[in-house]
Order: sequence, then C-alpha cells, then structure tokens
Amino acid sequence: MKAATINRPLLLFSILAAITTFSLADVLWRAHARGFATSIFLLGLSLGPGLTYYAGVATGRKQAARRIVLLTGGLSIMAFGLLGRVNLDLEGFFMLLFLGTAGAAIGHTLVTVIVGPLFFGRFLCGWGCWRGMLLEQLPVAHGAGRRGGVWNVIPYFGLAVSVGAAALSVFVLRQYPGGTPGAMHSGSVRAIMVGFAVYYLASIGMAFAMRDQRAFCKYLCPSGVILGFTSRTSILKMTADRSLCNACSACSKICPMDIDVAHFAERGERVLSGQCILCQRCAHACPTDALRLTAGFDRAGERAFMLRRHIS
Repeated sequence: MKAATINRPLLLFSILAAITTFSLADVLWRAHARGFATSIFLLGLSLGPGLTYYAGVATGRKQAARRIVLLTGGLSIMAFGLLGRVNLDLEGFFMLLFLGTAGAAIGHTLVTVIVGPLFFGRFLCGWGCWRGMLLEQLPVAHGAGRRGGVWNVIPYFGLAVSVGAAALSVFVLRQYPGGTPGAMHSGSVRAIMVGFAVYYLASIGMAFAMRDQRAFCKYLCPSGVILGFTSRTSILKMTADRSLCNACSACSKICPMDIDVAHFAERGERVLSGQCILCQRCAHACPTDALRLTAGFDRAGERAFMLRRHIS
C-alpha cells in the first residue's frame, strides 16, 4: 500500500468547509429551521471530516474514504428533500418550469447538472449522489465495459420519463408543488419517498441484473444525459503524465463508467469525457502514479467518446 501523503489544499478546504457549514447549521437550528439545519450538518460531515480523512489516508484507503464522503453527501440531499418537502430531482425541476415558478429544485439542478458541471464536471456523481452512495455499497462489480446499440438510446428514455412524470403531476393530477401553483416546494413527503423508492428499485435492480454497480448511471439516469454534455468543458479533469504511463491499462479496467482512460494516458492527455465522475479510481489503481486530478481549460475533441466496450 502506498504511504499516506497529506493533500494540504484539500485539507485546508475541508477545515474551512466544516467551520462554515457547522456554524450555519447551528444558526439554522436555533432559528427552528431544523430540517435545513440537519441537511447542512450532514453536508458539513461530508465536506469536513469526510474530506479530511480522504486527504490524509494512504492510497489504498482512498476509495473507502471517498465512499464516506459520498454517503454523507448523499444523505444531506435526501434529508433536505424529506425534511423540507422539496423534490430536488429533475422531476421537481421540470414541475417548477411547467408552473413558471422558482424553487430549490431549480437552483439545485442548475448547480449540479447544468451550469456547475461546465466548470467542475460530474463531481456530485462521484462524491455526493444519493443513488450512488448506495450503489457503491452493493456486492456487485463495476461491469465488463460499455454496452452499445440500443443502450445508447435508453438514457434519453429516462429523461423523457422524468419530463413526462412532471407533466403528468402538474397538468393531469394537478399535484402542484406545496399544494398551490405559486408555492416554493416541489412535492409532498409521500411523493418524494415514492420517488426515492422508484429510483432505488430501478438502480439497484439494474446493478444486479447487469452485474454493474453504475449501470443505472450509464443507461437510465435522466440527469446523466444532460451531464454527459455539460461536463465535457469541465475545468477539473483527470490528466496523465505520458512519461510515467507504462500502458498497463489498469486505469481503464477499474473505471466504473467504462472510459478508456488508457487511451488518454498513453498520449499524456486530459480525460476529455463527459462520463467521468472524478472518483479517481484510475489514479489510485495506477502503479506508476501517472494520473492525477488537474484544473485547466481545453476543448473536448473526437476522443471524448472513447469508452471501453462491453465484451459479451
């Protein structure tokens, strides 16, 4: 196991994040906004102690540490939804759009799916997704490669279902957010719990049926369709040092999203793919430390779609 090396910038960020979030949670709790306070407290655990642990542990323990960050981050989103009666998923976003009103789902979607990924990539997918936090605990491997054919179209079906569900709720069932067309909420606790259950049944079922932890993320997640495009211009990307790469392909074999990381590594390029969830498994699996997370500007070119194909 590689020795632990403290990531000082990440450690400093985690300390500042912990102070900020825990202080805000205390203020909200005292103001009796206890649902919001609970969510912020869990977010503080993720960005504070969780990231601190990740920043200081040995490479062999990095992924276990990341899953702690992922778990607490995912729970913070679920807590916000349930305690605040807010549907933060795309269904809630589209409901508010149909009603022409503002709400938490609008801000959440802009930050995590549409605008934020233009700069920070699919960071939430690998570090704070409430579906991913459970999927990565399943006794299932990460799959044998990306499936082609009709599987390339199915993700758009997932997005269509999300839009359709929102339209059905607003225009047919008349289930307005918070009970009235102008309210800020985007769902009842019962409806939000049903949404959680449906997503979990679909994602867990696909994981076991396809023997792939992230099958849902690749083939059905409605947010994933949008993220595949918005995250290509991300400032944060995995980058390879060509002089250190020994072409062993360990990075491609371990990638949960089936990106052919070796294709980029052997050329010393940044991983120009909208599928990367920045989990850094490739970097931790690399025997020569050739991969690292970097910040920079570039344009996704023809190699952005390089995926490791499924072997039947």
